[in-house]
Amino acid sequence: MSKEIFKRAFTKNTDAQSALKDIADSLEAKNSKLCVLFISNSYDMEGLSEYVREYFGENVIACTTAGEICSEGYGENTISGMAFHGENFVIDTVDFKDLKESCDFGKISALKETYLNIKDQHLKQIKDGKSFSLLLVDGLSVKEEQLAGIIASSIEDTPLIGGSAGDGLAFQKTYVFIDGKFVQNAATLTFITTNLPFEIFKIQHFKETDKKFVITESDPETRTVLEIDGEPAAEAYSKMLGVDISDFTANTFSENPLMLKIGDDYFVRSIQKVNEDKSLTFYCAIDDGLVLTLGSRKNIVENLDRLFTSLKGKLGEVNQSLLFECILRKLEVNSLSPKEREKSMELLRSNNAMGFHTYGEQYGGVHINQTITGVAFGKAS
Repeated sequence: MSKEIFKRAFTKNTDAQSALKDIADSLEAKNSKLCVLFISNSYDMEGLSEYVREYFGENVIACTTAGEICSEGYGENTISGMAFHGENFVIDTVDFKDLKESCDFGKISALKETYLNIKDQHLKQIKDGKSFSLLLVDGLSVKEEQLAGIIASSIEDTPLIGGSAGDGLAFQKTYVFIDGKFVQNAATLTFITTNLPFEIFKIQHFKETDKKFVITESDPETRTVLEIDGEPAAEAYSKMLGVDISDFTANTFSENPLMLKIGDDYFVRSIQKVNEDKSLTFYCAIDDGLVLTLGSRKNIVENLDRLFTSLKGKLGEVNQSLLFECILRKLEVNSLSPKEREKSMELLRSNNAMGFHTYGEQYGGVHINQTITGVAFGKAS
C-alpha cells in the first residue's frame, strides 16, 4: 500500500457511480484519515449520497461547487478530491444540520466545549501538532457570516478557512454532505491537527480607489441592496462604472467589486446579480449605512504567483495545497488570453492544488468574496 501522505484524484466521468468509485480507488478512501470531495452541480444528486456512503464510508466531507480545482488546473463538470493518509493527522468533524437553528450566538459555549475536548484529544495523539479548521457551508444559506463568527468565537486561536458550496452559475441549490446525505442549509466544520508544516493564507487582487458609495436602503436578510446614495442601487453602480444596466454581466461584477474596510484591511463585497427592481443582491453581508469603496483590479496571475512564491519561502516546497477560490476569480481567469490562463493553470498544477470554486470564502471569522483562502502543506521533516 502507498505511503503517500496526500493523495489527489479527479474524474471527468459523467456517470456518478463509476466516477465516485474511480475517485475512491485512487484516493484509497477506506484507508484514509479523511477524504474531501468537490462535486460539480452537473451530477444528478439523486443517488449520489448512496455512492459516497458505499465507496467512502464515514471518513469523508463533501460539497457541490461552482467549478473544481484539480490536477489539470480548473475542472468543469468533474469531481475532484484529496485524501489525508497516515499518522501525521488527527481529524474530527462537527456538523451543523440546520443553520437557522445553529447560527445562534448562545451556542458558543457548547461549541467551545466541544472544540476544547477535540483539541485535548488531538494533542494527546500528536504532542507537537498544530491545528486548523476547515468549513464547508451551504452557499445559499445566507448564514455564512453568522456561522463563521460563532465558530471564530468558539475555537480560540485555531485558524479557520473554508468555502461556500456552489451550484455552477445557477444559484438554485447547493449541498453539503452530512450523515450520509447531501443536504441544504447545513455545514461541516473539520478540525485537523498535524505535525506537518503548514501555512494558512488569503489573497485578493484588488486595491481601493477613491470612489465610494453609501448603502442607504437594504435588506440584510437577503443580502439585497435597494438604494445606494439614495438612488436605485443598480443605477448608482451603473453611473459609477459608466456601463448600462442592460450590459451588466457576471464579468462586470467580477471586474468592478465593491470593498468594505474592516480595521486596516479591505474585504471584497461582491455583487451576485441585478434584480428587476434595480436592486443588487450580494454574496456577502450588507447593511444600511455601510460605506463601500470601488475596487481596482491588479494582475490576477501575478497575484497567484506571489502567493506560491511566498508559501515556498516559508515551507520550502508545497507538498499539497487546498484552495477555496471565488467563482468570480474563476470567471476572470477564464477571460484571460490563452497564454495568461495557462500560466495560472501551471501555478496550480505545480503546487499540487486541489479545491473548488465557491460562492464565498471564509478566513478567520470573516466571510469574503473574490479571494482565495486555503492551506498549504510542506514536506514531513
